[in-house]
Amino acid sequence: MRRPARKISERHRDDCDDRAAMSDALTRLYRAATQNVAEIVDRLSPGERARLAVFCYGRTHLNAAGLAIAATCKLEHLVAASYSATLGRALFAQSRDISASAKPAVGRRPAITLAGSASSQVSAHAVPVPPELTA
Repeated sequence: MRRPARKISERHRDDCDDRAAMSDALTRLYRAATQNVAEIVDRLSPGERARLAVFCYGRTHLNAAGLAIAATCKLEHLVAASYSATLGRALFAQSRDISASAKPAVGRRPAITLAGSASSQVSAHAVPVPPELTA
């Protein structure tokens, strides 16, 4: 059955509007920290937010932003946007998990520390040096 041309053109116009809004949001996300994600995506519809969350989650440099965006989405929107019930549920669960929010910020590496506790354990178990050898 053929669809009326009017609906196709309306749908095309809506897709163009969606792309423009998502493109603007993506540009702002690249420049923003994870804390500002809610401000950036608040103007998007729930479906747009879910699609943006799935897109960002799939990119290493935007993974944390994707989780932050997914935290603002309902499960059914994430499942529909990801075309996978498994991925949608995983994204929904991870976005609401406390340990997921404890990840380092995008673009930051964890600090490298020296093994101070290992060296203190070695010195605690060291054999004492006789006083005649220290002079």
